[in-house]
This record gives sequence, structure tokens and C-alpha cells, in this order.
Amino acid sequence: FSSMQSGLEWFWQSYGVAEAEHEEGEEEENDYEFNLEHLELMCETAGDMVPPECKESNIELAKQKAAAQRRRRKATNIQKRKKKSGKIATHRKKQTDPPKKVSISDVHSTHTCYGRDYMDDNWKRATCLYHDLCYHNEKWFYITRHDFETQHVEDAEVTGGNDNHLAVSLAPLGEDTAEQKFIPEIINQRDFIKEVGTDEVIYLSNIHILYVSYNAENFGHFLSDELFPAYSMLEAFDELDYNVQMIRHELKEPLQWSCDYQLKNWGPVQGKKCMFRYKQLSHLFTANEVITVKNYTRDMGGRNHHPICFRKVAAGMGMLADHCEDGIGHGRKSNTRHDCNQGRQATLYNFRRYVMHNIGIRDVLPKKNRVIIWDRDVKDYKAERKIFGLSKLKKRIEESLNIEVMLFVTWHGKPIKYQIKEMSRSTIFITGPGSGSFISWFLPRGSTQIRLYPEWFKMEWFLFNYMPHMHVEHINCKGGHFDEDVVFELVKMGMHRYDHTLESHPH
Repeated sequence: FSSMQSGLEWFWQSYGVAEAEHEEGEEEENDYEFNLEHLELMCETAGDMVPPECKESNIELAKQKAAAQRRRRKATNIQKRKKKSGKIATHRKKQTDPPKKVSISDVHSTHTCYGRDYMDDNWKRATCLYHDLCYHNEKWFYITRHDFETQHVEDAEVTGGNDNHLAVSLAPLGEDTAEQKFIPEIINQRDFIKEVGTDEVIYLSNIHILYVSYNAENFGHFLSDELFPAYSMLEAFDELDYNVQMIRHELKEPLQWSCDYQLKNWGPVQGKKCMFRYKQLSHLFTANEVITVKNYTRDMGGRNHHPICFRKVAAGMGMLADHCEDGIGHGRKSNTRHDCNQGRQATLYNFRRYVMHNIGIRDVLPKKNRVIIWDRDVKDYKAERKIFGLSKLKKRIEESLNIEVMLFVTWHGKPIKYQIKEMSRSTIFITGPGSGSFISWFLPRGSTQIRLYPEWFKMEWFLFNYMPHMHVEHINCKGGHFDEDVVFELVKMGMHRYDHTLESHPH
């Protein structure tokens, strides 16, 4: 199990988001319900190499702790519901009508798109919000009433590309395939009735996001390649809604490293581990479980397989992940321009605030400096990214600068809310590259991130160099060994930077 798990064990193991913690307050540091689920997954997928943690007595003890925690959380929730005054409003959750049956005569599609240029492949860079889009028998339909509508929307010459007004990429760019191109069929109401054999459809009022998973294998990718582009779409269309339903389209040939790819190429064990992430992280953005198009439409269509029409569907993640077209190999190239995140500062910061708001964390500036260090486990399967000497640095900072320093090798059992809260209350983050460094997204304004690179390339510079709320330092440390004096001085500079920020924002 350990040889196949993500490089950031302390995130892989700590994705619990408990419903009982959706309001501000002190929560338990250990998420025993999550620990149990993770333990059962680990033991189920261990094969012949069964770890000692899988003893029956250990599993029984984990069940007892989880049950006790459930009782405590239930009681806490009851008390919180009784004390409504003074609490922050957590979810931006809009009220929507339940699914209902309507006549196709009441369904009339329209769309709003942005980002389309006049190149032949402009579908890769466009993003659209479709209204009254319909689905039946594994096909999507754009419903028109008049011949002019049909002709105009089908006219590729108007868009300057090879496709009509509606074409977008369902997946973030990077590994481009024709299969990720989405073009609903344009059809008038009369022909649609002939196609589906009925004039009655199931109508869904809440907003949906239709997409293809690009890479969900670890915390960093899930945050930047799944949730951030989804947030970017809804923010752009002024449709942010915690009740959004993300529906995942499955490709026949999955994109490399996606969970579908891992399931197909590495077997059900790794696929299950990868998919586990959806359950534990999706609630940062949506109240609803991410579900495949096939399963969702089957459930909504019922036994009679009714056609389904969606009041609002957002699609077109092509340019919305943190890497856009990924011309710099996820940071492996630094001698080339990469303007993907230039001008996106408000969106990058607002995504941070939206996630914190959804899980009940107040966005307030810490009253004093504090350092967090991520010290990757020496046994991590990406041993080439290990940084040495961080414990010694921690001691020096504490003794010389008299500030609190938290060092984490693993946050095993810590809920994601706990992790984000601790990062938002720290002002300096010292980290190596990789998935673990993405928690720095939740640093407060005026903070400093000191990134240490044991290899020659500056991974993730293309994202963190554009974060508006932090200053980022990049330090080369060949073989994982760094100049302690240099990093120590950067910590002092970071403290001074934050002190000025705090003076300028006394709230």
C-alpha cells in the first residue's frame, strides 16, 4: 500500500470533512470516522502484505472511537442549531425546485460563452453556460424553436473555427484528445420528440457542471485541476452555489493519471484509492457527491428512462485549471513565459475564501507570526523530493526568533478543516515541492512561502508565483540539502513582511 500511495501521506490520510464541523468552533483534531474508513480501505487493499494495523482488535477499537465521535458530533450539532445568533452563514446554497416533469414545449435552449478565439481549435479554450440542455440515451441535445436559431448556432464560420457555437473541452488542457470535445446536437422541438418518443421530460433546476477529470490522484491536483476550474466557471457566470451538482463524463480512453486511467491500467485497488479522494474533498466546493453522467442520468430518468433537461449546465474547463495548456510541464520549464495565471489574482484568492467559507473557517489575519514546516517522510515513495535538516531549522527558529513552529511529517487523521485552519493561522510556510505544498493556497494575506527544491526544476512556480496574498521564495537545494543561514534570513524577512501587513489591516 505505502509504495502506491500519494507522495503526501499527511494529506492522503486526512481528507475527512465532517458535517458536524460546518460551523465555526473548535473541533477535535483527530477525525476517527475518517481514520476508520481509511483503515478499512488500507486493509481491504493490502493484498498479501497485511500491515499490523489490520489486526481485528485494532479495527474494533477504531470502530468504537468512530461511533463515540459520531455521538459527540450529533450532540454538538443539536446545540449549534439552538444557538443561531452570532454564527457565520456557511454555504452559499441557493434554493432550487425539486426535479419535475415538464412538456418539451416549455424547453428552449440558449447559451452564453466566453474565451472563444478565431483559431480552428477554439473549442479548447471556450467556456459556456448552457440553458435548457437535454440528455437522452447517452446524447446531449440543444433544443431550438426556429430555423434561424438552428442555422445560426450551427454556423461554424461565425465562430472562426471548425465547430459551431457550442463546442468546448470538458477537461482541462494538457493531454488533448478529440474525445474530450463536447458538442451537443442541435435539434428543434418537433424532431426531439421524434427522437425520444415523448414530449414529457424530467427538468432539473439546480446548476450542474459537466466535465472530464484531468487528474485527481492527489490533493494538489484535485484542488487545482478539479475544484479550482469548477469554481472559476461558476464565479465567471455569477452562479456560485454550494448546491451545484458536478457530473463527470467518462472517456472511452481515460486521460493519463485520472482515476479512470488508474482503474483501467493499475487495477481496482489503486482505482479505489484514487476515487476515495472524491468522497473526502468534494465537500470543499459542493454539498453533493460527484457522480458520473451515466449513473446520474439513470437515477434521475427513473425506470422509464425519461429524457432529462437541465436548466443550467456549465462546461469548458480547457483553460481554467492552474496550468492552462501546460506548456511548461507543470513547472519543469522556467525559462519560458507562462501567462496562464496573470490577471487571475482575484479568482485565485476568492477560491481560497470560498472553500474556507464552505467549511466554516473565518478568514481573519493571525495576530502574530507562526511558521509551519512540511518535512516529507524519509520513507515517502518520492524519496528524491526529501529535504534534510528541517528539524534543526525548526529548533533554531524557535530559539532565536521566539515564535511558534509547527513541523509535520504526517497529519494522519487530521480533518481537512483542521489542516486548512492551521495553515490560515500561520504566516510562513517552509516546504518542498509537490502535492503537499498546495495547502499553502490557504495562507493568509501578507504571508511568505519558502519553497525548497532538491531537483533542478521549480515545480508549481506557475501557480504560486501568481498568488496575490503571499510572497514566494525559491531555493535550490541539490540532493535535499539547503543553506540553513539563507532560509533563516528569509524567515526573518517573512516575519517583517507580515508585521507590516498586520499594521495595514488591523482588523
